[in-house]
Amino acid sequence: MSFTFGQRLGIFFTIEGSVLSAVSVTFILFFALYKWLRRTVRTWGKPVMQPSDASDSSLFLNLMLADLIQAIGNMPNIKWMADAEITEGPLCTAQAVIKQIGIVGVAMTSLAIAVHTFSILVLRWRAPRHISKFVVVGVWVFTALVIGIPNAVHRNERYYGPTGYWCWIVTEYKVEQIVTEYLWVWVAGLSMAILYTLMFVVMRGWFIIDNGIHWHKNYNPVHHGAAAPETEEDKESKAIAKMMLFYPAVYIFSFFPNSLARWLFFSGYETPYQFSLFASTVYSLSGMFNLILFFVTRPALVVGPNVTFEETLPLSQAIHRKSSSRGTKRLGHLPDIHYDASPDVDIEKRSDGPDFDPRMFTDKNNLSYSPASRYGSLPTPTPPPGRGNTIEYLSVDRNGSYQRSKGSSSLTEEEDYGHLPG
Repeated sequence: MSFTFGQRLGIFFTIEGSVLSAVSVTFILFFALYKWLRRTVRTWGKPVMQPSDASDSSLFLNLMLADLIQAIGNMPNIKWMADAEITEGPLCTAQAVIKQIGIVGVAMTSLAIAVHTFSILVLRWRAPRHISKFVVVGVWVFTALVIGIPNAVHRNERYYGPTGYWCWIVTEYKVEQIVTEYLWVWVAGLSMAILYTLMFVVMRGWFIIDNGIHWHKNYNPVHHGAAAPETEEDKESKAIAKMMLFYPAVYIFSFFPNSLARWLFFSGYETPYQFSLFASTVYSLSGMFNLILFFVTRPALVVGPNVTFEETLPLSQAIHRKSSSRGTKRLGHLPDIHYDASPDVDIEKRSDGPDFDPRMFTDKNNLSYSPASRYGSLPTPTPPPGRGNTIEYLSVDRNGSYQRSKGSSSLTEEEDYGHLPG
């Protein structure tokens, strides 16, 4: 079948979209490589501290890599447009395989980012340091199996060939078309819609997760004291909750028209080429869409985390530096919760002397913890004159370690949900 001028023009737009995505993604990958090399040289042999994020940059960079592979899969369209037809052969087969790898890789990585972010922000899961690296390996192993097994089974058959305006699995293998691509694209889209919606309602404060799931109007906290009024960080977290809805929205906007057009084509319906090529163009821009989305909502994943060198500082200064790094302007850091209450602790057991044993406060009978908190803060004796109204706090964890910080006389609990880098 020879392409008309209008069809060739539509194919040209898909090529333009792929080139834009490829250039954008390639730039950010090289930029990430530059940042990594620079960081490695600067920190060689030095102890460093890096912030822990709701999702580290490994998954994001893997998403960019998958988007790049998907964009490369559209490049053979240049030849099809120039020749006004598709010719079977190694290039056609390569396009079909590369497109499959890119599409499944994007779907699975997008889903992995959603699951990882949900686990930390909502379930408050403390992710192991290198979990994202293992997830990345799992994504590509899964992709290789999903695509490789059917390909091996049909290696002696005509499995790939022209399918409209590019090469893919021929129409005789409908089950393989679904199992090797469409199934995972739709599973990822539906799962992302559910997960990000749940994140939205939790971060908005409509549902509270505390020893169960509670509707905010029926929630009665079991800890002492009442929650403080809404702070600026509360408002900021609600703004972030709205941003969460853009993730599934962008993904669904990218893949839904193309999936619909392709499904109608394989089902025997005559779809206008204008719609099919428009949908393909939108999908080819998904790499650029993902980059813009993450750059706007989670820029630290794009530009990389800042490096802080560990120094030997007085304990109070070290704690202050740690607290300052979590400033209220960092998107995604859910608000600290302030309670106007003090732990139920025997004052006579406190001591500033050198023989202080922090384990005396770790007895559960002597300390009251909030359900979601690992730390309690105890005021030490009244400061000597000349030091103002500042009261020094002793922060005690369940393992018996302790640290000092300064604050007001009310108990401050920090619930670390994980944060989206700002």
